[in-house]
Amino acid sequence: MTMPVIGPAPSAVLRAALQLYPAQYRRERGEELAEVFADTTAAGGRAAVAREVLGLAVYGLRVRLGLTGASAAGRLLALVAPMIAGAVVGATMVPWLATLERTTRWLAWDDSFGNHVRAFGPPAAALLLGVAALLGRWTAVRVTALLLGAVGLYDLGDAAWRTSGLDVWWVGYVGMATLPFVVAGLLLIAAPTDLLPRPGLRTGGLVLASMAAGGLLEAVQNWDDTTFPLDLQWFVVMLIAPMLLTFAGLRGRMGPAAVGLAVLVLTGPGSLFNIWRESGGISHLLPVAVPVVALLVLVAVAEHRFGRRQTFGMVPGRV
Repeated sequence: MTMPVIGPAPSAVLRAALQLYPAQYRRERGEELAEVFADTTAAGGRAAVAREVLGLAVYGLRVRLGLTGASAAGRLLALVAPMIAGAVVGATMVPWLATLERTTRWLAWDDSFGNHVRAFGPPAAALLLGVAALLGRWTAVRVTALLLGAVGLYDLGDAAWRTSGLDVWWVGYVGMATLPFVVAGLLLIAAPTDLLPRPGLRTGGLVLASMAAGGLLEAVQNWDDTTFPLDLQWFVVMLIAPMLLTFAGLRGRMGPAAVGLAVLVLTGPGSLFNIWRESGGISHLLPVAVPVVALLVLVAVAEHRFGRRQTFGMVPGRV
């Protein structure tokens, strides 16, 4: 592959960025990428070079991870993005509204600026995320979702750091409320930008419906009640049912798979923690978990094999 003559430093960073692409992709498209890079940065300064290198590096990671618009995973993430954005809004607002009276008493006791930010920052960010999703402003959606995810990750780290030793129960309890936002932010970042839907009635309706569904799922899980009144079987259903829906993606049915993935983001952490808690620990859980996981693997393999045969039969010669 011929590298453009643009100075030693840019050439070095360009080589580093191209190394993120799979070897076959570099062999087939490497010279083209290098030429485009040389053309777009010929009249630019260091900022232009840095911007182009970053763009190449990010896309290289997408190609290597299979998260481009040409991949099934990329199409699935783009389809589920409005659902996740709306679900995050509902999952943020319902607990906040449910504990508003307690928050008011807390602020009456200590009305410092930091406490006001902690109390009103997440719902304000969630509302901003919802408006951005309705307007199709996906950069704002991603930034806000990452902000909520970062807050969740901080709360989870704080829970682990402040406990004497590692209190798995407390970390898991906090993780039920925080990990969905971390995962949601990562999935929204991973969605291919070129496939994200434009604003319209369909996208707006999907976002609004997901807000309601996300709030309902959060209320049903009742994560803020330490007595966990729901039965163990209910949490199994909330974990297995959306997981089976995601298997529809192995047969090219992206709609059901997107619904399953969106639900799984919200219910997965809470379901896993409650199944672990109600089972009495890992030693009691393994005899049930191992055959269930084995069955899910068999179902996934069967779906994948059947789906491939069906796809080849429907669209001959298509890669």
